[in-house]
Amino acid sequence: MRPASSRLAVTLALCGVWAAPVHATPLGPVTAEVTFSSSSASLGVGYTWGHGVLSYGGRHYPFEVRGASAAAIGFSSGTSVGKVYNLQRVEDFEGTYWALSGEATIGAGVSGSLMENNDGVRIRLEETRSGGRFAASPSRLTVRFVHAPPAATPQAETAPSGQTAPGSASVAVPASGGNPAAGTPESKAAH
Repeated sequence: MRPASSRLAVTLALCGVWAAPVHATPLGPVTAEVTFSSSSASLGVGYTWGHGVLSYGGRHYPFEVRGASAAAIGFSSGTSVGKVYNLQRVEDFEGTYWALSGEATIGAGVSGSLMENNDGVRIRLEETRSGGRFAASPSRLTVRFVHAPPAATPQAETAPSGQTAPGSASVAVPASGGNPAAGTPESKAAH
């Protein structure tokens, strides 16, 4: 006797109710693209660092990567391009990705990897590396967005004559960097 879930799946498939999204793959729907450059240095335990850009929903989100791997030796650097799968919210992109990976770079080489985070977001990468490094182990890569600087606060506008424009404030700070009320002849005379 078949489990109820198997019967339901067969029934839905036969009825044509169960349709896959247009861009679906065995990894899930392609929802974004990613490019980044990274470097890896290893002597038993490996360390990876770099930066990149996520292209999602017509916007670009810069991020940084940091990670580690075991059973690796050498140094390599390179660029990676890839597809992102199952990304429903941009916030789900950040996090720790896990992969079983291997690298054998002598001079230059290409490789590919597949990573997944705890939110089910998957990244399939095609990598171009250079250097000399050997690695074959589980690896972890943490992705964090590089947040844009906060919106600029309004600053005092200066009129061409060097005077403060109407509606803006200005504070004079002496070249000594000290208290503006101390150290000037006018302030000493006032005391």
